[in-house]
Amino acid sequence: MTAAVLRLALIGVVLGVAWWLREGFGDVKGALDTAGWTGVVILAFYHMLPMTLCGLGWNVLQTGLPLRLFVMGRWIRDGIGELAGFLPLSGEVAGVRLLAARGMRTADASAVVVVDVTAEAVAQAIFSLLGVALWLRNYPESEVTRWALIAMALSVPGLAAFVALQRSALTRFLETLPSRLMPRTWEAPDADAGIHAAIHAVYADRRRVLSSVAWHVAAWIAGAGEAWVALHLLGHPLDFADVLALESIIFAIRSIAFMVPAAIGVQEGGYMIVGALLGLPTEIALAVSLLKRGRELLLGLPALLAWHFAEGAAAKSRQNASE
Repeated sequence: MTAAVLRLALIGVVLGVAWWLREGFGDVKGALDTAGWTGVVILAFYHMLPMTLCGLGWNVLQTGLPLRLFVMGRWIRDGIGELAGFLPLSGEVAGVRLLAARGMRTADASAVVVVDVTAEAVAQAIFSLLGVALWLRNYPESEVTRWALIAMALSVPGLAAFVALQRSALTRFLETLPSRLMPRTWEAPDADAGIHAAIHAVYADRRRVLSSVAWHVAAWIAGAGEAWVALHLLGHPLDFADVLALESIIFAIRSIAFMVPAAIGVQEGGYMIVGALLGLPTEIALAVSLLKRGRELLLGLPALLAWHFAEGAAAKSRQNASE
């Protein structure tokens, strides 16, 4: 309950600061009417491009399962993560279960998901570096540039620690902790068959990992194109380089605000404040975020239904196998 109150308070503070800095929200409804529901549908179709690229980045980490499974899995992961973000790692858990239901060992499925998340985080750091470089070139004296550099300096050690933790003995310890606490009811996996060993096996193929990072970088860049399309639909186009710089900051804000489900309020405030540096009217900046929220709902709700039916089919299959 306390956590929920703190999250709501943070959302209110961010929106309040954005409202104060931009002197109101402007005619948001009028801006949205320019794009209409057709704009949401167009963004949903466009989003299939970065979603497919993310699926490719996930798929290259393994052999044996088809690409379509990973594209569909990414759709489900994103839908659950965006609409059920109040459940930590819900999308990632769904991804593991989806692969396990298709015959992959749970340890291998977990390792592939963990390394994919890491590759995506590394790709975001590269994408953010590109965005900061654009801000430095175009707006060297901007406060946004300074804070972006500080954020990157703080995030790199955290990312390095995250990668190191996966390959450390601590992962093996955590993996065997349940069996240590409940030796009679929980059997520890063999050292060569557990998640720790599976993660090492995935990282051992550096070419696959680097390919995954490259696909995810392409996905981040393609994702920036979604805002570029939205701005065109709203009648306020910007150069793609400016949109790329804007999106790099917005995604960085979203990643920092991980405690807020789907960064609700934080994303909107970010578009309003950062968009001002690019000359975006308040209503246009907020309308871009709301169009993307509409796209999340349009793709996310069917993804939740697909996950529901996939879980039901997997449960029925297990029941038939046990009979």
